[in-house]
Amino acid sequence: MSVFGDASHSSWRTLIAFGLLGLFNNISYVIMLAGANSISAAAVGLVYLAAVGPAIIVKASGPYWFHAVGYPPRMAAAAALMSGSFCLVALSASRPLQLLGVALASFQGGLGEASCLALSARYGSDRGPITLWSSGTGFAGVAGYAWVAALHVWAGLSFRTTLLAGNVLAGAWLATFFLLLRPPPPRPVPLPTSDGEEDDDTAASAGPAPIDPERVPLRPAAAGGLLPRSGSRSALAVEAGGSHAATGRGAGAGPGKPKPGGRTAAALSIQERRPAGAGRGGETGPGAAASLPPSALGPLGRLCLTLGLWPFTVPLFTVYLAEYSMQSGAWTAIGFPVTDAAARHAFYIYANWCYQAGVFVSRSSGMVWQPGMAALWAMPALQAGLLFFFLHDAVVHWWYGWTLLLPCFLTGLLGGAVYVNAFALLSRSVPPIQREFSMAAASVADSLGIACADVAGVLIQGCLFKINRIPGADYTC
Repeated sequence: MSVFGDASHSSWRTLIAFGLLGLFNNISYVIMLAGANSISAAAVGLVYLAAVGPAIIVKASGPYWFHAVGYPPRMAAAAALMSGSFCLVALSASRPLQLLGVALASFQGGLGEASCLALSARYGSDRGPITLWSSGTGFAGVAGYAWVAALHVWAGLSFRTTLLAGNVLAGAWLATFFLLLRPPPPRPVPLPTSDGEEDDDTAASAGPAPIDPERVPLRPAAAGGLLPRSGSRSALAVEAGGSHAATGRGAGAGPGKPKPGGRTAAALSIQERRPAGAGRGGETGPGAAASLPPSALGPLGRLCLTLGLWPFTVPLFTVYLAEYSMQSGAWTAIGFPVTDAAARHAFYIYANWCYQAGVFVSRSSGMVWQPGMAALWAMPALQAGLLFFFLHDAVVHWWYGWTLLLPCFLTGLLGGAVYVNAFALLSRSVPPIQREFSMAAASVADSLGIACADVAGVLIQGCLFKINRIPGADYTC
């Protein structure tokens, strides 16, 4: 059997679409970093900070407003931000405007990542969309550097032309979402009653209810938007201006004749998946909030849900803090010999290539290997060990040669594995009604780790430069 399971034609389109979305979403970020020297040769760190700061803002705030903005507007906004970033950096002569362009790419990346991770939850707990999304983001690291190398270095085009050519990527992003991606299956949502049960009589007499945009199944519309699936209960509810809850009766059910058990299939599906300890009706308890959609909670309730994701966000934060501290700090002070600037630059380039290759391999492995929580927490610990290894080696030079590229590749393997498996485990662990919110909320952890690592990298580089008697560091410890 294929590692992707029994994939139908539509599921293969979905998998390919998520892979391409991951590629196009992250490639603008990589292109900006690959051209950091051209954007701000005197302060490359500013480019790195501009490339991660706005993404944190979007990811941290998104869970509080995503429910009010549908996926089509968000995807269109991401494409506009991507195009705007390429044009602003390419056509601006001042560094502040170019850094603003990098910030637009960061907004785009954060909006696209949080939205696509949340959208993958619409396809259930299947690992396929998450794995292909992760694989696409991993390949973006290779493709972004290849884009700059092919157009700017090999073809001899100016960096401005190289950036302007990136506008085609914004069009490819829109085409992938609106034309290639198949809509997710509809999700029945029952109307609750006072005792926690849902039945046809209650649903039929409840009257119209507000439509929750998080829960309406989507299909591409001729006008370029996403609408409820034709023939689905959600579609009928929207067209009638009423509730999107499952209110229909069976073919043989007449007035006053409910289905067996007095509950709809939607009610049964939700009731069977209710976590232990969840309250019924007006009860409260540790699991009571698990039966509520995040859109029914206030800001404090959503914050509590976000903080409750720490078993997944802590490993994400830790692994990114460690690996980006290596990239921006330890690897900048390694070279053979270390006092040769060209040798340090060569090692830095090849180390990052090996790292990106490891990320691509491990982010593509989600359908092959699914670790448990113990392994998910062990991998960041190993990554922290690699950080201390490189720090120590950069000082004493006890293992000093090109074979150091092997642990650089291992660094990418660990980072990519934590990313794909943290979100895969998260999608299987949270209640289905909160899966979409949780996927978006947890996405802020990696960006926070990167931001902290960028600051730590400046300090690490300065200290290692001083120890190795290398001049030119912006900071000296």
